[in-house]
Amino acid sequence: MIVKNLESESVSNTERIVEKLLLKRTKNDEKLLLEARRALINYLTVLSKGAEKAEVKKLFVFFKVDKASLPLTCEDNISATRAATLNGFAAHYLDLDDTQADLRGHPSAVIMSALFAVTDTKDTMDNFFWSFVQGVELAGKFGKLLNPTLALRGWHTTGVIGTIAAAAAIGVYKQFDENELINILSFAATQSSGLEVQSGSDGKPFNAGMAARNAVEAFLFTKIGLEANHDPFSNNRGWFKTIQKIQIDSQNIVNNWLNPAEIEEPGLWFKTHPFCSAGMSSLDAAKELYKSGVRMKNCQKVIIHFPLGGDHALRYRSPQNGKEGKFSAEYIIWQVLSFGDVKDKYFEFPKVPESFKLANILFTRENDLKNDEIEARPTKIEVILKNNSIISKTIIFPQGSPKNRKSTNELQINLRQQIKSTSLIKNRLLPYVFKAINK
Repeated sequence: MIVKNLESESVSNTERIVEKLLLKRTKNDEKLLLEARRALINYLTVLSKGAEKAEVKKLFVFFKVDKASLPLTCEDNISATRAATLNGFAAHYLDLDDTQADLRGHPSAVIMSALFAVTDTKDTMDNFFWSFVQGVELAGKFGKLLNPTLALRGWHTTGVIGTIAAAAAIGVYKQFDENELINILSFAATQSSGLEVQSGSDGKPFNAGMAARNAVEAFLFTKIGLEANHDPFSNNRGWFKTIQKIQIDSQNIVNNWLNPAEIEEPGLWFKTHPFCSAGMSSLDAAKELYKSGVRMKNCQKVIIHFPLGGDHALRYRSPQNGKEGKFSAEYIIWQVLSFGDVKDKYFEFPKVPESFKLANILFTRENDLKNDEIEARPTKIEVILKNNSIISKTIIFPQGSPKNRKSTNELQINLRQQIKSTSLIKNRLLPYVFKAINK
């Protein structure tokens, strides 16, 4: 343990953060482990779904993995780094995996993918869950400090922050001491990267796989005794200073560590469909309008209202294919007002339908809503019908968000259904699965 006086100015930023990662869980943390279990249930479901896609199967062939079975571990006749890459790429491929508001990214696709990649027979489920809680904590704390600027500057936070969060989780999982934790964080920080411009391409799930891989690389370098700089979060050319030109007071990061925990507040989002969480309120608002009788064919104009920057992730106003459509409020709303709901297969089309292109001229956006809560995703859809009547619907907390969350039972049902339809989850890992879905 760190023996320095943590109130002393001589204690580095990195040492203060590591002190929190060394915390042992208590009985009061049991509810946090339950949230981690919910995350695992959802992770296994979306991982298995992602592994069914042709692009993911190409990686299985390239890495010479005999069976398309996920999640992979270092005991699967594949290197831990390749296991992490495959796990992360598959988990994030559909963009169906969980998100967290402070991170403004996807924690499980990186953290759990990396943890599974280094899992061996000596590891325990409880340690897995606690390590995930700590990884999410670091991710959220770093994200709260850096966002929205980091995301608005074009960084994909899943890759940038996720690399360090996953490395922290591995360090906790493998019960690293202070020096080892410092090293794994330092090796991870020097690798953290990922561009948000990859949204709508295979580069976005690559960011998640790369982040998990880089965290594992940091683990392997630390494990063999290599030494990195011992204060990667220094205000003198350290990570925060370099990536965003800011100086930090690490005391502000650690003051409220796990109180409340980032995994419970703002908490995790569990999606209902495979597209960007920033579009979830557009989905729910459009469905309410459809229930009220609004149909695309009767619309004269559709105005989508967001807070300032609230549609940053929805970067495609005129998507050309289904992957870009995952990041388009227009494409989501058009589907709902045409069919009553989105059709997941439409996010896989090599070209968007011509009927969407014709309807897309009716859409405009406004950034005029207020947003005072980090967990909120306020979106208002205002429709001017051909008879000149106006109808609107506003959604603040869409289904699947922490304040309108999926039940554990619903998550369990989704996983059971996925297990029945595929053999992608290995028998060797069934104890993880059964404990996750039946506890």
